Amino acid sequence: MVKLIKGLFNNNSNPKEKHNEPSFQEFVLVDWKEDGKSSAQKNGGSEASLKVCIAKIYHNHKEILRKDEIEQEKAKQPYRVKLKDYIGKNEVNNKRLEKIQTEDIPKVKEKIEKFRDEINDIRRNPQQYIGDKVGKASFVVGLVILFFLTVYLFIFYSSASFSAFFKEFTLNQLGVANSIFDAQALSKALKDGMTELILILTIPFVFLGLGYLIHKFQEGKDWKKYPKIVMLIFVTFIFDCILAYEITEKIYNIKAENSFQSLPPYTVSMAFQSVNFWLIIFAGFIVYLIWGFVFDFVMETYGKLDEINVLIKAKQEAIKNQEEQIHKYEEEINKLNSLVGDNNTEIEKLKTILDHSDIIKPKELEHSLMRFLDGWLEYLNFNSKPEADRENAHKLVVEFVTVNIKSLEIVTPEQ
Repeated sequence: MVKLIKGLFNNNSNPKEKHNEPSFQEFVLVDWKEDGKSSAQKNGGSEASLKVCIAKIYHNHKEILRKDEIEQEKAKQPYRVKLKDYIGKNEVNNKRLEKIQTEDIPKVKEKIEKFRDEINDIRRNPQQYIGDKVGKASFVVGLVILFFLTVYLFIFYSSASFSAFFKEFTLNQLGVANSIFDAQALSKALKDGMTELILILTIPFVFLGLGYLIHKFQEGKDWKKYPKIVMLIFVTFIFDCILAYEITEKIYNIKAENSFQSLPPYTVSMAFQSVNFWLIIFAGFIVYLIWGFVFDFVMETYGKLDEINVLIKAKQEAIKNQEEQIHKYEEEINKLNSLVGDNNTEIEKLKTILDHSDIIKPKELEHSLMRFLDGWLEYLNFNSKPEADRENAHKLVVEFVTVNIKSLEIVTPEQ
């Protein structure tokens, strides 16, 4: 391309010609490769001359743009657009920050306080949430009573079972207390054999298991639970009657053997008429029923307490979720603050460039310098200059572009 600017780097130009300043359009249309080759030939391809030439191109480029208002505005326009873009992004980020700090986080904290108030209210007024009043004191009292009733039933049924199945009565053991409660029942059973001991130890759990089944049947919702409960109570009563009959029969037989009169054989009707028989029934079966009622009460109370705990845990889990939400908001705040800070840095950088009118057209100027370098290198190659000269020339121009042009390019930040 034909060079349109004559004596571009001629410092001895006629002052009268200064009013004919070249426009930016003319600057772009210069054949920089030819100019680079010509400049290298005039200056012998020296490195110092190359520095002077590219510096003149750079300053000439800025001077042309400075004096050409139209081109100056064109050069500034990308910076203004990018400045407006950064300011717009910061406005969006700041609005989001304000919303998080003044609306979102306070709402979450309000929810947390609400959940905490509900937890306190659940503990103070559980009946409002489960429809019935319940307290830990009644649960603890019921649990203590249940424990001692369980111990009593274990002792009673283990002793009564030993007396009914294995014990040999003597005349001095005819009292009901001596007949049922034997302090040495376990040791005597162990002496007679391990199987006998195991039987004595496990029989109480039969009655406790029946009582537990009654409780489970009561949890049913339909009418079918009532026949089942009646059947279990009846089975328990029959079992107690058998134990009471065996014990009272042994007592009666000892009396008959040591009586001076002939006594009739012991019968079921005689057992039902015996005070001792009904005493044994009340000592076992009635206490068993009481144990069942207390056990049912304890389990029901525990269920209500557990329901309260479930409600409290649900509220605590909700609080935890809200706290995690606050943590996410805080992370978003940190990220937005970082973006705002980065944008502010770029905004100040762009404002500095615009305010000082240090404006260039980076792509056009870089293209011109690199084309000039191509012409300079072509001269060096044609004249068989050392490879080191060509490398140094290329390095010099690249460094100049990096420092003076690349640093002014607009860098688009991460969104």
